[in-house]
Amino acid sequence: MAADPEWLIDLFEPFGVVRLKRMFSGYGVYAGDFCIALALNPGLCMRVDDETRAAFEAAGALPFTYAKQGKTITVQKWWRLPDEMVDDPDEIARWAQLSLEVARRLPPKKKRPPKKLSPKSRAVIAKGA
Repeated sequence: MAADPEWLIDLFEPFGVVRLKRMFSGYGVYAGDFCIALALNPGLCMRVDDETRAAFEAAGALPFTYAKQGKTITVQKWWRLPDEMVDDPDEIARWAQLSLEVARRLPPKKKRPPKKLSPKSRAVIAKGA
């Protein structure tokens, strides 16, 4: 799926206002601060957890997979919707709502501590360069 940004915005219109963030081979689709979908080269993926997995399975969705160093990596928290669903904005709104509920159940992200500078970097900063 070579996702067109305008097409994605239109696709999610029945769900509500979303914003896009460039990532990987496509876009992350955000509702507020929550990433609810990935529009990537292999298709449109939504967040899944133990509470929603059965619904996604019943709809024919599959876990997101990608190749890395000759191996197939399966990502269980993102599932790819069947292609026939991706043409129906009302259907997308339904799955986007489930994905948003999953995102809201996730624990808050921990803030990363600031990076420690190497002695060489500290010396460059001290010199004012």
